[in-house]
Amino acid sequence: MVQGLNYDFDGMFPMEPDFYQDEEMCLKDYEYLKKLYPKEVRLISTVLEERLDRWEYEGSPMYAQYPDAVTIYRMAKEIFDQFAFECDQKEKARIKDMIQVMVCQEIYVRRRRHDKFCRKFK
Repeated sequence: MVQGLNYDFDGMFPMEPDFYQDEEMCLKDYEYLKKLYPKEVRLISTVLEERLDRWEYEGSPMYAQYPDAVTIYRMAKEIFDQFAFECDQKEKARIKDMIQVMVCQEIYVRRRRHDKFCRKFK
């Protein structure tokens, strides 16, 4: 009587990492960290997200391979114009810069999510 060979298939073919679970964990972490923003910045972030929701469509400039700097600046300026900041010009310039950085960060997160979603269905 010949005994069969026992193969350790789990060792030969390790499980693929669960990229969806990793992405979900990263998004939860990102949302948690946004809750730690100062109050005024959270308000700006809320307006920014609502505005970017309107720009989130297929063919949108934010999904271009290389988004145009002028477009990013225009988006940030439109968000800045939603608020009436009572401060000097130097401080207003800093706030505009901060909003532009926030726009870039949010676009990055949305582009990653869009790319992952599109790859899943191709």
